[in-house]
Amino acid sequence: MDKLHQHFSLLDPIGKAANMLNNLHMKPSDKISTYNVDFMCYTSQLGWENSILCHCYYQRLPNQIQDPISIWEQGKPTSFQDMYTLAMTIDHCYWEQDYECHHVRQVEKETLESHFQNQRKTSTSSPAIAF
Repeated sequence: MDKLHQHFSLLDPIGKAANMLNNLHMKPSDKISTYNVDFMCYTSQLGWENSILCHCYYQRLPNQIQDPISIWEQGKPTSFQDMYTLAMTIDHCYWEQDYECHHVRQVEKETLESHFQNQRKTSTSSPAIAF
């Protein structure tokens, strides 16, 4: 077992976790839950203090979440748990608004298509006037 561990295990699991965290960024098209799982997985191995976790978490968020946090009425959170909770709330609101906008655009598109179909039916069904 020692030989297998020596040849096939990670030499520096903490360094590997730190490197993975360093390369972790939430993509604007992702929901925060995927990012949170990866972030927690990597940071659980590092033992970093609360303020460093808070800073790292914020730095890797997309602008659609960072921007509202940076202008938050109560100020930018300084604890990881507060930052985490606020980011989750903002992400939820962002995707809810995105869904509503998409739904409104879809209804407008369908209404326009229906209107144009009705106009075509009306123009083809009216009798031609001969002069």
